[in-house]
Amino acid sequence: MIVKILHSFILIFFSVSCSTDGTRSLKDESHATIHAKIKEGVTTKDQIIIALGTPTDTSFTENGLEILKYEYTRYTPKLRNFIPYNFFSHGQDGKSKEVVILLDEKNIVKKLVMNEAKVERRIGIIE
Repeated sequence: MIVKILHSFILIFFSVSCSTDGTRSLKDESHATIHAKIKEGVTTKDQIIIALGTPTDTSFTENGLEILKYEYTRYTPKLRNFIPYNFFSHGQDGKSKEVVILLDEKNIVKKLVMNEAKVERRIGIIE
């Protein structure tokens, strides 16, 4: 019986703890720091990879220009997750960062966009 209760607490702890998704190099970045590191018309693809690491996603436009995408999200548990015997509604609040970079034919930054947003994750029977 005690083993089952302990197992339940461990399972709940891991389901309500903080978590992150994406490229950790964006963790401490802001609009100002990204635009200081990456300059339109100057910074190359190799310099971007040195500064931010491997992109989360890579795609191409119809004209064959490369698009690099970096994403990072940090989630923290909601207070309702810590209510005893609450098996119906859990959630997490988070902050998401996304950097999208369009490269020209010479692999130099043509356009740079950074977005930040608040996000929410809902888990449970009621959600």
